[in-house]
Amino acid sequence: MVRSLFVVCLPAIMVQACAGPGPDAWAEAPAGQYRFDWRLSGDPAVAPLQVFDDSRRIWLQFAPGQPVPAIFAHGAGGERPVPYVRRDPYIVVDGAWRALSLRGGRYVARIQRAGAPTRAGEPAARAEASAPPAAPASEVPAAATAEAPPPAPRFQAAPPDQTLRAVLARWARAAGWTFEPEHWTLDVDIPLAGRAELPGDFKAAVRALLATTELSERPAQPCFYANRVLRVVPLAQACDRTRATVPGLT
Repeated sequence: MVRSLFVVCLPAIMVQACAGPGPDAWAEAPAGQYRFDWRLSGDPAVAPLQVFDDSRRIWLQFAPGQPVPAIFAHGAGGERPVPYVRRDPYIVVDGAWRALSLRGGRYVARIQRAGAPTRAGEPAARAEASAPPAAPASEVPAAATAEAPPPAPRFQAAPPDQTLRAVLARWARAAGWTFEPEHWTLDVDIPLAGRAELPGDFKAAVRALLATTELSERPAQPCFYANRVLRVVPLAQACDRTRATVPGLT
C-alpha cells in the first residue's frame, strides 16, 4: 500500500497525517480549498511537520510532544508575535500571512508561501548594524581579503524525484555515501508530493526528511554506517550497526 507524504519545506517535510482532525477543525473551509504550497527553511527543531492555509488562517502541525515555538508574523513594520489556538493536532494562526517565523531559544525556522517576496537586504542590514567600524585599507589583515567559504550545501526534495527513496539515492551520490535499492528495507515506496529544501549536512537532511514519516503508516528511520552506507529501516526496528551481510556493508 502506498501513502502520500507532504514534505513542507523544510523542511522536513510533508507528511499526510494518518489521523484526521475532528469535524470542528475543518468546518470553516470547504473541502479542497486548503493550500499546501508552503516552503520551510531554518532549524528542524522548531519547524512543523506540515503547513497549509485556507486563505483566512494558517494551520501548522508539529510532531507529537514537540513544544510549540513562539510564532511571529512578517508585516510592513517587521516581525510581531501572533496569537494562535489549538485544534488538535494543529496550531491555527488567524490571518492571511505570507510568511511566519518560528523561534525557540537559539533555534529559528521560517515558513513562507511559494512566490512570496523575500525580505531583501535584511541580513545585510543586521550585519552592518552589528559590525565594528571598518579599518583603513592599509590596516586590513591579509586574511580578511581571502575569499569567503562557499555556502553550506542545501538538500532539496523535489520533482523529478517521485519517491523518498529516489531523493535519498540522489543525496547519497552527491554526498559520497552508498544507498542502493536493497538498503531501503520498507516493504513499500513512499511517494514524494511537493518540495522541500533542508539545511545542514547529509545526515541532518536525511533525518529531517524521514522524520516526516513518523505519523504515517510506514514510519521510517535512517541507519548510518562507518563505511558511509545508508540504510532505511522501520522506526520500530533498531539500527544494527554490526551487520556485515547487507550488500554494500564491509
